[in-house]
Amino acid sequence: AQVTLIASGSEVATCVEAAGLLADEGVQANVVSMISGPRFEGRGMEEKVLGTQPRFGLTAGLEITLQPYVGDTGKVFGLNHFGYSAPAKVLDEKFGFTGAQVAEEVKSFLNK
Repeated sequence: AQVTLIASGSEVATCVEAAGLLADEGVQANVVSMISGPRFEGRGMEEKVLGTQPRFGLTAGLEITLQPYVGDTGKVFGLNHFGYSAPAKVLDEKFGFTGAQVAEEVKSFLNK
């Protein structure tokens, strides 16, 4: 794979969709469901599970929650603001949490 996408909860489905769109454009992506960061840490599995390729994290929460897993050269796309009210689909589109929008973010990250 050329990139590892890391997410938890509902964002995993968004990453799976983005990975499919990226594959259509020749970019191979692995998706990792990071259910519990603290349970993952210190078990010597980071490279085995996350790989050595660039890492892109997706969270509808604070970016800092995934920063340890993407490392210094990775990117986390998240929200650092809260308090909006609307149907989830509307908010996802507004803030860039659709498969297509995430795929574009990943391509930008890889082409930096």
